[in-house]
Amino acid sequence: MALRTLKNGADLHGKRVLVRIDGNVPVVKGKAVDGAHGRIARAAVGIDWLRQRGARVIVMTHLGRPKGKRVPAYSVRPVAKRLSELLGIEVRFSRDIVGPSVSRAVDNLKDGEVLLLENVRFDAREERNSPAFAQSLASLADLYVNDAFGVCHRAHASVEAIAEQLPSYAGPLLQQEVSVLSKVMKSPKRPFVLALGGLKASDKIPVMRKLLPDADYVIVGGALATAFLAADGLPVGRSVYDGDGVRSAKRLLKDARVKFLLPLDVVVASSPTSRAKKRNVSVSQVGPKDMILDIGHASMKKAAREVEGAKTVVWNGPFGLAENERFRDATLLLARAVADRAEAAVTVVGGGDTVPLVERAGLADRFTLLSTGGGAMLEFLAGKKMPGIEALQT
Repeated sequence: MALRTLKNGADLHGKRVLVRIDGNVPVVKGKAVDGAHGRIARAAVGIDWLRQRGARVIVMTHLGRPKGKRVPAYSVRPVAKRLSELLGIEVRFSRDIVGPSVSRAVDNLKDGEVLLLENVRFDAREERNSPAFAQSLASLADLYVNDAFGVCHRAHASVEAIAEQLPSYAGPLLQQEVSVLSKVMKSPKRPFVLALGGLKASDKIPVMRKLLPDADYVIVGGALATAFLAADGLPVGRSVYDGDGVRSAKRLLKDARVKFLLPLDVVVASSPTSRAKKRNVSVSQVGPKDMILDIGHASMKKAAREVEGAKTVVWNGPFGLAENERFRDATLLLARAVADRAEAAVTVVGGGDTVPLVERAGLADRFTLLSTGGGAMLEFLAGKKMPGIEALQT
């Protein structure tokens, strides 16, 4: 898949460049929680590339779901502070998204300076993919760069409609993600291991169907695995899982059971609290009051052995209730197994809950691709339409 990109020798002095990034990160006590491999940190690389070539950079992003209203808790001012730290300059901030005050702020920019606009989702026209809103944004700039893979599955004004208003290009982060994921889809080196966890079966089942013909093994974990165990008629107690996915899981197992590595044992407790005693039990021994909260030791050792021999590994979603440190053993074991294949295989890791975990484990720089998109990565791999990417194709 070929995308329009700016050439390394591009002279952008005096050019106003409108850049869409994905700065949608947690904000705690007014500070953007974004590590060295986080979404903002990686977007800053592309912004700095533009700055070094003399561009006057206007950045836009969303944060949360304010539903077209100005919600102070979703202001992107903390994103401006984080970008300032990363770029080593003051990133200016506009309380407005479009309008006279923004135009004045853009006019005052000098070569190499950066301005961040307020949360684009404060304007209801953003999620309606409004051409009028896109036109107002386009009036601020000479060209547009999309470096936000994580929102490319959204037909929003700052992602799709804007590309019709200005000369438009893919940024380096977007280009890298599309390049690696395209190769995985078209010609994965084998053995190919697909590992999927998390909760939503509706997000993961389409990926399984799409990649199953090429995959040698599909390792299933997290609450997704619980749906598969329920599909097999095994007891799941009071576990949380996507009930709608059980029927699809049954069909997949009927068609290709030999490829699936389902848990043989699981970690259970009466609740996820620190007081509840956890136990590693066979999948047939889950009690009526038990909750499945992690994948068991024997299952993960078997999964790790398959990863050790793989030439391609794609992993999305935690394998347990990983936000609770008591139930993240399976996720960390899988992360280390995939990281150990760094030199011998193509390794792709994604998912909003997965990336922070591998970063805290010190493994974030040991994968071919650490995707910034959770839902976007899944939709791309499932072969679904990606409006933001289609708008940039040559």
